[in-house]
Amino acid sequence: MLESILNPKNAEDKPFHVFGIAILYSFVAMIFAQQLFPSQSSLLTIALITIIFVPFFQKLFETEETADITVHKNIYERHKKSILVFSGFFLGTMFAITGAYLFLPQSQLFTLQTETLGNIGAPTGKIISAEDFARFFFNNTKVMTLIFILSAVMGAGAVFILAWNASVIGVFVGLFSQNLASHTGSIAYLYGIPLALSSIALHGIPEILAYFVAGLAGGILSVGIIREKAFSNNFKIIFKDSLFLFAFAEFLIIGAALLEAIV
Repeated sequence: MLESILNPKNAEDKPFHVFGIAILYSFVAMIFAQQLFPSQSSLLTIALITIIFVPFFQKLFETEETADITVHKNIYERHKKSILVFSGFFLGTMFAITGAYLFLPQSQLFTLQTETLGNIGAPTGKIISAEDFARFFFNNTKVMTLIFILSAVMGAGAVFILAWNASVIGVFVGLFSQNLASHTGSIAYLYGIPLALSSIALHGIPEILAYFVAGLAGGILSVGIIREKAFSNNFKIIFKDSLFLFAFAEFLIIGAALLEAIV
């Protein structure tokens, strides 16, 4: 059933399809996690979302690896559709988590995400020290590298970290909207979400995009290693594409860390 719904060939042309499916299965994952292990439901939700989507992304990476060899386009054109699919998955998961949090803010489904947000400092609006910039940079680079390694070693292992980041942002948006509603009334729910997203968009967009690109780079390399002979022409193309995407992701991380340090 899942294979017929989550079809990479259809999803590449219909990222909104992935968006809708991500919302649906995120709710399914939350329901099962809450019923099976309530005290561990925060992490189990992300694990179930990963289990559902890993086969889909593995097939998507296989499609991408073939495209690298057979289609003579620049690297952006080769991977543009897959980046859109990643975006649909990420945003769908985030919106589902936000919706669930607005209705069940005290649920154990969001325990770890809430703790994570509590450890993140609020923006000061002032330029801060080089040490803080370095801390943002190395922390984000560590996460990005982990995504790349997971994706390369486990095929679509990066799905877990992407789903986790989506859940943290989803809880942040829900919490922001609730706090706003407590001061301005229920109408705040209509504009609380865009305001919450705008508060993290400046550094969040390049950071999240970097994670997308790193996951894509690792997935392409993983399938290339499995399907191609080492040092063959096809493998060299795949390896160069993967390195280029990883380097581009690092460039985005630098920009995101700089913006996070001064905003």
